Amino acid sequence: MPKLTDKELAAVIAGTTEAVLKEKGFTKVLNKLKFNDKEPDEMSKEEKTLKYFVAKMDNNRAEIAKYCGGIVKDLSGGTAGSGLELLPTEFQTDIIDKVTADPVALRNKCTIIPVTFRGGTWPVGVTGVNLTWENSDTNPLTPTTPTFTSLSYSVIRLDGYTAMARDLLSDSPVNLYGYLVKQYAKAFVKAENLAIMVGTGTNQPQGIINATGLKTVACINAATTNVLTADDMVALPFSIDINWRDGGCYYMNTSAIRQAKLFKDLQGRYLWVNGDMLAGKPATFNGYPVQEFSAIFPENLTVNAKTTCSEMVFGNLEYFYLFDKMEMGSELNTASDQAFKNHEVLCKMWERLDGKAAIGQAFALLTGFLK
Repeated sequence: MPKLTDKELAAVIAGTTEAVLKEKGFTKVLNKLKFNDKEPDEMSKEEKTLKYFVAKMDNNRAEIAKYCGGIVKDLSGGTAGSGLELLPTEFQTDIIDKVTADPVALRNKCTIIPVTFRGGTWPVGVTGVNLTWENSDTNPLTPTTPTFTSLSYSVIRLDGYTAMARDLLSDSPVNLYGYLVKQYAKAFVKAENLAIMVGTGTNQPQGIINATGLKTVACINAATTNVLTADDMVALPFSIDINWRDGGCYYMNTSAIRQAKLFKDLQGRYLWVNGDMLAGKPATFNGYPVQEFSAIFPENLTVNAKTTCSEMVFGNLEYFYLFDKMEMGSELNTASDQAFKNHEVLCKMWERLDGKAAIGQAFALLTGFLK
């Protein structure tokens, strides 16, 4: 019998070990051993991503660089830091794909502007292009003079957090992948939606309710009962110029939806028409689509001595510009009080973006009605 080389002997031992572990029911241990023994180019995207997170948990900078393309810099704080530590490309892409496919993600209705620099300005055409009829065959064309303004932006870091059991991260290198993608996609959708609608503009995007030029309309009963009426909602779109009204949508909390569903016309017909979100068909009110949120608008506003008043928005998000740096990264923490006590990993994932209404007059805010 020929003598085995060291490499061949190692292969025989590894094969025998694998067979014994399988026979004894230690498949989980076997998968973990095989996972830890692979090089990045041998790994699936799930294995590569979880290996990256394990390296982050152990603060192994050399390993981190292997699994995120070698791009590792120190993160800087503040609102527009230039430091970054990018995620493995496949994981980032899967999160973005899930956000894009989410039917409640408002970013999918906004005008997305990819930006390279942390800050700058973007031209906005307020009046559009003017057209004229020619006077005769010989007269030159009359040039148009559209009005442009500049919209400034400064990208800000948006952080999303979750807590995970450290054992899960160590022992479930593949099964955890889908969970992480789903959780972070949902977190980014929720945070972006909130910023797009109600962002203050200070260390976050300027939401529609704080936009310059926004048309604010008090409900009919704002000085008396504060009860929302069908007339309030039917009239709201007509607060906006017809040039911007097309493509508009109602954005409101569940409490307002509950009231809107009961409104009827003079013939007793409901103004609300149910949609089919799975088929991409939204519910409509008075012919315009409606998007519901659990509580994206405040419901504790005081109007006419009543402390549970709320708001809703009508408009076309095409006129909201989202400036996206097209980056996504992560940090892990195992040393905080919560992480230490619960044996958890606090995982933060981040992206950098800014946003504001390009034309504030393209949106209307209904205020002063009871939730």
